Amino acid sequence: MSQDSRKGLDNLIELLAQKSINYHDFIAKAQKIELIAELFEPKDFSMWRAMGLNVIKLDNGKITLKTRETDIEDEIFCFVDIETSGGLSSGQIIEIGAIKVQGGRVLDRFESFVYANFVPEGITELTGISARDLVGAPSLASVLERFRLFLGDAIFVAHNVKFDYGFIDASMQKCGFGMLLNRKICTVELARRTIESPKYNLGALKELLGIENTHHRAYSDAISCKEIFAHAISALPWSVQSTEDLILFSRTAGLKKPSATANLS
Repeated sequence: MSQDSRKGLDNLIELLAQKSINYHDFIAKAQKIELIAELFEPKDFSMWRAMGLNVIKLDNGKITLKTRETDIEDEIFCFVDIETSGGLSSGQIIEIGAIKVQGGRVLDRFESFVYANFVPEGITELTGISARDLVGAPSLASVLERFRLFLGDAIFVAHNVKFDYGFIDASMQKCGFGMLLNRKICTVELARRTIESPKYNLGALKELLGIENTHHRAYSDAISCKEIFAHAISALPWSVQSTEDLILFSRTAGLKKPSATANLS
């Protein structure tokens, strides 16, 4: 994927997140993005949704994102965490855990090991996962195919979302499943704007909020992310109503505490 193509796609999505645009303008802009034009016809909104972005046509004929029209209480959020055998260039996903929630109610859960024939000793020490645990586990392609169906067009939420989203997105593309277009929220950034804490890494927030479960295992960390998100949501100002309001707030609102020393691990 070329950087220019990805930048053009990101710019179009951010434009839709800010306002509705004319249908013909939307199609013209999308068709100029090589990344999209090669994959599907931009007029096919079902394909946008299949890739995680719920593009809708309003009664006035304009195009926008459903997340601009959806109240936070009605939105479906998918809390995700992964464990990997190394970085993106040298490792792979070895475990995915996720939980989908709407209005505080759990809709569904996802948890799976991913086969790998080698797990570095340091990763085993950190996560407790060894290559023996992965014997007989489904392949990466199999797990990612099921996960994409599980995720749908829900909002992808993770603690340090850039890592989890980026790793899954790149892995999806390597397996031939296309890119992720889901809107995303980082609970590190959201917590910095709603929760007073000396640090914002997962361990520190779990201790502060009294969250007790296994650390550095995908499903448990996804649950921890969900609990941090719930605390953050309870502290939102009244002006944050829609999903896009929340996404913007998580990126731009004033910080509860300077984040220079915060650890994203």
